[in-house]
Amino acid sequence: AYCPSCRREVFQTAPEELRNCSIGPVAKAMAVYLRHEFNLSYRNVEKLFSSLFGMPFVPASAMAFSGQCATSGTELYADLQRKVRAARIIHGDETHWRIDGKSAQLWYAGNTEIDFFHADFSRGSDVAAQIFGKSFGGHLVADSYAAYNIISPKSRQTCLAHLLRKAKEISERIRLLPETKQDPPSLHFCTSLIDFLRTCCALGQQRNRGEIPFQKAREKIPELKQLRDELCCNSLRDEEAENLRKRISDPNRDGEQLFVFLEVNDGMEPTNNHAEQALRHPVIFRKICFGNRSLEGAQHLAVNLSILGTAKRQDQDPIDLIKTILLKGANTPLEKLYRRENLPVTNSS
Repeated sequence: AYCPSCRREVFQTAPEELRNCSIGPVAKAMAVYLRHEFNLSYRNVEKLFSSLFGMPFVPASAMAFSGQCATSGTELYADLQRKVRAARIIHGDETHWRIDGKSAQLWYAGNTEIDFFHADFSRGSDVAAQIFGKSFGGHLVADSYAAYNIISPKSRQTCLAHLLRKAKEISERIRLLPETKQDPPSLHFCTSLIDFLRTCCALGQQRNRGEIPFQKAREKIPELKQLRDELCCNSLRDEEAENLRKRISDPNRDGEQLFVFLEVNDGMEPTNNHAEQALRHPVIFRKICFGNRSLEGAQHLAVNLSILGTAKRQDQDPIDLIKTILLKGANTPLEKLYRRENLPVTNSS
């Protein structure tokens, strides 16, 4: 059409077309997916499009695509955070990150249904409160990091895998000492604790597979506590072993958080393996790209990782989701991210 006022041609945006863009939403979605799913650098994304599809653009354009997706997906990201705060069981963890060469943290909160990442310079309790809220009403699975104390979860399961690894490290160190300097009770404690924690993890796996009924598994808690108390009854000469003994026996530390997984039904895990596996992908990405150059870039990364990770857990098409986000922004329908059975029931009468 022709505008008689400004004497310019007027073009109508076609369906599924981005206004004033020479590169469409499908290509942009592919670029974002390659960046965050296959850990490609922006330069390699540009090379791939140029060599395979004959679509040359500068690496800065690939970075702009990721930023545009993150900016347009902020409403979905906010909805994910609300779901984290309302979850019955959630896993929490954090890993080292780099922002413009400075130390930072990439936080994770999620379960088998959702992923939520948050980038921040701080590893303090203020960030945990920002993610979970100060009165988190669900059950938390995490390591013994004190920053999570502020959220006051309904219950908290400490990661038995962390304790198991610690016991292994101490026992291996003791074995490397000359015999005259080894403390046999400390070595015996560590090896016995390893067997005890493996038994606990196996019990949780059997319960989750349905091999042991929930009530029968729960009835084993007094027996496990008695075994733990017998194992921790005597002080140890080795400093690290003694600290570990106090850690698992003290009710103000991990003493009351060892067997929560047997008290809570619906598949609560004895370890935080879920969060560690979720963070494994961005950790590999960090080793390739060495982090981000700005806090804004790190936050964009967190948004895109959250959306793509949740889409995979919900068995949704991630490329179609990104394309819809680029086209509709805040109006992206929730069914593009969540399975229909996970959406709230609405009354259409």
